[in-house]
Amino acid sequence: MPQRSQETTQNSTNCMEKHQDQQRMDVCRGGVYPKEQDSKGINQFCPISLLNVQGKIFFSIMASRLPKYLAENGYINTSVQKGGIPGVSGCLEHATMIWETIQRAKSEKLNLDVEWLDLANAYGSIPHEMIQLALRMYHVPEVMQVMLDDYFSGFRTRFSTNDYTTNWINLEVGVAIGCTISPILFVMAMEVILKAAEGSAGPANLGGGCSMPPLKVFLVDTTIICSKEDETRRMLTRLDVLMSWCRMEFKPKKSRSLSIRKDKVNETMTFTVAEQQIPTVSREPFKSLGRCYDSSMKNTRRGAETLELASESFLAIKKCGL
Repeated sequence: MPQRSQETTQNSTNCMEKHQDQQRMDVCRGGVYPKEQDSKGINQFCPISLLNVQGKIFFSIMASRLPKYLAENGYINTSVQKGGIPGVSGCLEHATMIWETIQRAKSEKLNLDVEWLDLANAYGSIPHEMIQLALRMYHVPEVMQVMLDDYFSGFRTRFSTNDYTTNWINLEVGVAIGCTISPILFVMAMEVILKAAEGSAGPANLGGGCSMPPLKVFLVDTTIICSKEDETRRMLTRLDVLMSWCRMEFKPKKSRSLSIRKDKVNETMTFTVAEQQIPTVSREPFKSLGRCYDSSMKNTRRGAETLELASESFLAIKKCGL
């Protein structure tokens, strides 16, 4: 039996170590964090992935090049989608434009319907097939498609507690929260859905020759803005159908509705999504991207509320001991 040289043995050891390193690169750890106060059910928690350094660097490079490619070729409509696009001041612009649209409709005594829709487990339920469809539709270079197909083909998870660890579970939906490539992939998949829905309603009339696209989106926050009741209902129905086709759904209880008729908030006008009535902002005020909405639709209390919130936040930071 031939003897293996020390060099051969060393090479075999190096190959084994590289293989083990590759296996470790394919695995990331994470935690499950509550999305709401007093979270108890599993659907009230959100998994956060902690990627290894190699994975972060690789996907960061891809995530920086992909939006540039999409923008240069006009595949992402930044007048509609404000999230996940470098160079677009998404959150501030999205919230401000919706607020200014409402104020203009009131001052011009125009009809306006605004529907804030909340996607249930948006990042965790986007199908991988939708992402792969978006990659093909937007003619993403084949080498990048192959890399991402390989990434999602081995997508699986397991959970560990102090007492036991589950078996590996293969996943066909969801993107890893904490992965640098996830936001732009989610935006691409959502863009396919938005393009299929945008023909259901025309631009909202704001008077003076001004208009607003019927859909405004910031990542998972989808807002419908229409001047006509029938267009609002058509858009809601169309989005419902598309989300069902994608095996996704809206959460009516977390969504909100606002109807303005001749500069007054109409509290009797109701709309439905996912076969349930959407609560109105008059009955259930809420906050979207830092902006509060209620029946008054005024800014008179916002300064005091912001100061109060800042004081509470600083006090919480002081007490946390960091």
